[in-house]
Amino acid sequence: MSDQLALKEEGNKLFKAGDLVAALTCYTKALEISDLKDADKAAIYKNMAACHLKQEKYEEAVEDATAALEVINNDPKALYRRCQAYEKLGKVEEAYKDAGALVNIDPKNTAIHPILGRLTPLIQEKVKQQNSTSAKVSQMFNLAFDLTSDDEKKLQALNNLVVLARDEAGAKFICDQSGVQKLKTLLEARNLAVIQSAVRVLSCICNNSESRSWSVSKEIGVKRLGLLMWEASEALATSTGKLIETMLVKITGLDILRKAEEDYQAKRKIGEPCRRPKLELVENQREYLMETFHMLIKMLQNYKVSGEGRDAAMELLMKNMLRKNGLQWTRDFLETEGLEGLLAVAGAIKQHETLPVTENSKMHAAVALSNIYDDLYSDKEVDKFKSKCSEYFKDLFSDEIFESKIEAIKAVSTLLQGPYEVGSMILSFEGVTKIMFAMADSSNVLHQQIAVEAIVHSAQKQKKCNSLLAGAVPILKNLYETADDSIKVRALVGLCKLGTSGGTDASNKPMAEGSTLAMAKSCRRFLNNPNKDVDLRRWATEGLAFLTLDADVKEDLVGDTSALKSLVDVTAKAEKNILYPASTVFVNITNSYEQKEIVPEMIELAKYAKQHVPEEHEKDKPEFVKKRVTALANAGVVTALVALSNAESKNTREQLSRVFLSLTNEEDLRGLVVAQGGAKALRSLAMENNTDKGQPLAAQALAKITITMNPETTFPGQRMYELVRPLLNLLHIDCTALQNFEGLMALTNLSSISDSLRKRIVAEKGVPIIENYMTEEHEMLSRAATECMCNMVMNEDVVKMYEKENDRTKLMTLYCADEDPLVVKAASGALAILTHSPIVCKKVSQVQSWYEILQSLVVEESIEVQHRGCYIVMNLMCADKDIAAKLVEGQMLEILMALSILEDPTRLQARDCVKTALEKAVEYELIQALPNAKKS
Repeated sequence: MSDQLALKEEGNKLFKAGDLVAALTCYTKALEISDLKDADKAAIYKNMAACHLKQEKYEEAVEDATAALEVINNDPKALYRRCQAYEKLGKVEEAYKDAGALVNIDPKNTAIHPILGRLTPLIQEKVKQQNSTSAKVSQMFNLAFDLTSDDEKKLQALNNLVVLARDEAGAKFICDQSGVQKLKTLLEARNLAVIQSAVRVLSCICNNSESRSWSVSKEIGVKRLGLLMWEASEALATSTGKLIETMLVKITGLDILRKAEEDYQAKRKIGEPCRRPKLELVENQREYLMETFHMLIKMLQNYKVSGEGRDAAMELLMKNMLRKNGLQWTRDFLETEGLEGLLAVAGAIKQHETLPVTENSKMHAAVALSNIYDDLYSDKEVDKFKSKCSEYFKDLFSDEIFESKIEAIKAVSTLLQGPYEVGSMILSFEGVTKIMFAMADSSNVLHQQIAVEAIVHSAQKQKKCNSLLAGAVPILKNLYETADDSIKVRALVGLCKLGTSGGTDASNKPMAEGSTLAMAKSCRRFLNNPNKDVDLRRWATEGLAFLTLDADVKEDLVGDTSALKSLVDVTAKAEKNILYPASTVFVNITNSYEQKEIVPEMIELAKYAKQHVPEEHEKDKPEFVKKRVTALANAGVVTALVALSNAESKNTREQLSRVFLSLTNEEDLRGLVVAQGGAKALRSLAMENNTDKGQPLAAQALAKITITMNPETTFPGQRMYELVRPLLNLLHIDCTALQNFEGLMALTNLSSISDSLRKRIVAEKGVPIIENYMTEEHEMLSRAATECMCNMVMNEDVVKMYEKENDRTKLMTLYCADEDPLVVKAASGALAILTHSPIVCKKVSQVQSWYEILQSLVVEESIEVQHRGCYIVMNLMCADKDIAAKLVEGQMLEILMALSILEDPTRLQARDCVKTALEKAVEYELIQALPNAKKS
């Protein structure tokens, strides 16, 4: 018990000192001690709530205050703190309820009255809105569920209910009026549009509510919703999938887990103590989870399910299966027939009519297989995955039915697009290559298409398939001469892959001179095909993704305005199969791919050892790249990038980040990027679902925009606050010096706008990170960090940091004598603000050589620096008589006297500060006023 009390007292001291993180650590440790009295436990929870209120972590404050109230019911302090947190979160009703309870318990508590004064009119307005919502919902009910009304009126009413259900009051009222049961009847309607609208209303009802999600689950059931996905309607399948996912997330608490995971990662980055969250499921949640999982697995191979429904099922599995999402479905997946189901989809051929699929089904299967394979934890799981794949393909290849072999080759092609290692293993089976070549050499167009696609995808990693490719080249050349464009374009892509094995090395040309340009011309012809055939354009884009490694091809492509606009046009439609190849073309054109820095000494060493040295193409030099970037921007590439930014693939999102960075490198293009929606896309790329390399690249592009453009117009409202975290991430030690510098510059601009933004930077633990760069040896980083701190000290919480026992004030004072005049300007500006605090003034006077530093400031030639120096002297004089006495002891008095009679109109502000300082010295009786001296 003594340990608990000591920890609690230590926490209280740290709280008063403003060290909230350390205080919370003490309180958390105190709670871990067993046999705590209820009063002590409640007190600790209340203190933790107070810490979180200070940190502006209002949800955590609610949790802690609620925990205190669970220990001691109606505790006034806990009610008050929870009321404050609820108000900040915009939860007016909950805040009003706590305020009312507090008034009943403690009528003399005057602190609650201002809050009640703010909440009462809001509650009255909310009641008014609820009454209005109730009337609207009742009206829509009459139209939507009236058996005599036509489908058009029902649709209109249901669409209005969707809007109403998005509001908490509307969703609650619909449920209270037996809306779920009534909507269930509409799911039996014949009109698919009516069913889809009813599903959308149900999805809005479930959103943000576990209890309503359970209500819908019990009333309608997972199986019934699964049957809705069977329909051959992409819109209905997508809407139903969204409803199932919403229910899944709310019922299992996945949304809470994912938010906790984000907080965990953020704390981990800054070294704050934290624990990784886990998904804790009760029995009924686990049952619901597994029922949903098994339903989706069964849908994969059920021939009654439409292709659209199967795609929706695969999307749900992809989004929620992986271990990082908390559901741990990967292990269960290997124990079911799920893997066989995905392979069946991977090999499904429309013409065989065995399993309905869409154009996107193959890509869905490839991504799902790749994600599952990457999520395997152990060698045992990997072996099981490979074993199941081997058995599946052995059965197909040993089947006497020839169609089974064709489906097997198509499935291999899909595996090569997903877990390549597994696809390569299947290709090595005896007789598989022979079947593939026989299909390619046949007269059947369908067989040729499937075989060529498999050959093309096998060429993805040339070194692993040399023997296969040696036999494939003559076949590809023959197929390229065929009249059928669908075969010709696929063979062309295969040749493109083989012809670009040298990458960007200008000296390594695997094919004859001019062949690469000729193939690129053919790709552009397919891209510009008059019928705008999506399939041909997609394959042409994939070919260009390889050929544009050659600088001559890049120049030809940007010079072909028609082809460039056609590429942008087909990309803007965001077809899933084209996302990655299109983004790769843009990366190649802008040279934004990752380039290894080659040390000149290493080149000389390689030459001496007679090793091959890669050469840069003449047309890949900066002046050429800049022209290509501008041409791409003028062709409308930003619109295409914005459309692509919804891609789920992290690799695609990294590619987009690279292209955006290339565009924002050109200052005159930044306005265009913002005007066409690029800023919003970049925020998404910088904050979520991106690779470790892609995220800082997107953040760097945001920083460039923030540095040169007004954030208030570029990122209006809440969007400005969303910039803080990605910009602070640029200050990570793993980022480049340029990224560090641009992150600091952007934060400087952002912190100059308002105190609420400075508070956000403080809340994100940004101050210590920025200060760390003040001591960097790199002078530009040190300067940028000091300039940023000059803005940050305008926040009172930052001033309190300087008032504590640390060397912050000492460092800032010493920086006022730095060799860099811009550092001196920033540091003196910061000190001018900080010395409004008497505590900081005292700390300044304790710095060695502080007197000489101030002398140098007040005689500075720079008007701004001199004014800041005089302002600091004035603050020090006014703060403390002893400090003032030290200031007027030596040469400083003569300097101040001289400055007090300055006539230079540009230095009047400095003169006024000096006069105020001297008047204070007279008041302290440290000096005597001159006869006839006038007060300023």
